[in-house]
Amino acid sequence: MSAGQRRVNGSLWALAALGFAGGLGGGVVFPILPIVGQALGIAPAMIGLILSLNRITRLGVNPFTGHLVDRFGARWPLVGGLLVEGLATLCYTSGLDSAHATAWFLLGRALWGVGSSLLMVGALTGSLIVSAAQQRGRATALVRMALSFGVPAGLLLGGLVANLVSVRAAFVSATFITFGGMIVAYFIAPRARGQAASKRARAGQAHGAAALRELLRSGPLWIVWLFNFIVFFSVQGVILASLVLIVHQRHLMLPGLKAEGSAGTLMAVMLGTSAIVSWLAGRSIDQRGNKTSVLLPAAVCLACGFALLAFARTLLPAAAALGIIGIGLGGISVPLIVIMGELVHPERYGRAVGIYQVAGDIGGSLGPITGLEAISRLGPSEPLAVLAALLLGTVPLAIVLIRIERRLRR
Repeated sequence: MSAGQRRVNGSLWALAALGFAGGLGGGVVFPILPIVGQALGIAPAMIGLILSLNRITRLGVNPFTGHLVDRFGARWPLVGGLLVEGLATLCYTSGLDSAHATAWFLLGRALWGVGSSLLMVGALTGSLIVSAAQQRGRATALVRMALSFGVPAGLLLGGLVANLVSVRAAFVSATFITFGGMIVAYFIAPRARGQAASKRARAGQAHGAAALRELLRSGPLWIVWLFNFIVFFSVQGVILASLVLIVHQRHLMLPGLKAEGSAGTLMAVMLGTSAIVSWLAGRSIDQRGNKTSVLLPAAVCLACGFALLAFARTLLPAAAALGIIGIGLGGISVPLIVIMGELVHPERYGRAVGIYQVAGDIGGSLGPITGLEAISRLGPSEPLAVLAALLLGTVPLAIVLIRIERRLRR
């Protein structure tokens, strides 16, 4: 292995480690907040808004983050992102003892939105910057897998610590993890800025606005972004926010665990499966040179998983449904990012990833609000069945992207 390749591998592993640390801190909240919020007298719709607010905040921050990464590289966005995430977890802890718990939780989630934008856009763009085209599948999969593994690890940590110690201890552990990640990021985050020349880095906002308009005029990119919106709405929005309620309503408890711990463990199974499948999808992309072939079966898997979960009344079918959803999610996330790298010039990777995250965050913001309210009022079956039908709508999107890739290869 050449010295250059070792440097690339080292940069990718650094990006993966930092993404894992950020996901770990973020995952702690989801199995805890719905039950804690109800105990504090917060309405379900407001709990959904709190869980969504980080993504709502990212809607305004992601494009700026993408431009920042294009001009200056990924290192400082990663360091700053983990710093802001650490401050956010301190807000959660303060909310437990305050008469204004809702305000503290809202502030914490808003800060988390800023931090996670810096972290996620920086890490994903960094993977595109430092990798060559022939290794982009595995490079993107490594970073995506780390982000995916970080969240279920946080879900598991949050649920178990809340069950065995206290909710406060779970939030404090997330604070230590994110601040520790910030210190490590200062030393190991890659400094590369990709192909951006110094003259372009000094260009004004007009150049950036023109590049953004060009991206927004691309039909194929809109298909990628719409695909990501639907997936985030369904999985990252509805499921992550409301699974604890589904577990509670249907009594899907794991032995020795309450609803929070059971939901955290089941979410960890789903997202852990997604991470493994994303790695396999990345390897397949690099070996076969086909970037979109797995999108179609993955879309079908997602729809089938939601349909099964809609009618699962016992633990085993519910766990199987979440595993199938994880397979579908893993087969979609990496190909979408890799094909986007083929459609965009390298100097615009950051802005393209930023818009990609905006589309996901719109879905992820609407998902918890609508999902928690619908499941609280109607029960899980009908809302999940509707989501299964919605996900079938990604099948034609996958077919179009497959055809677009074929045209690019001619």
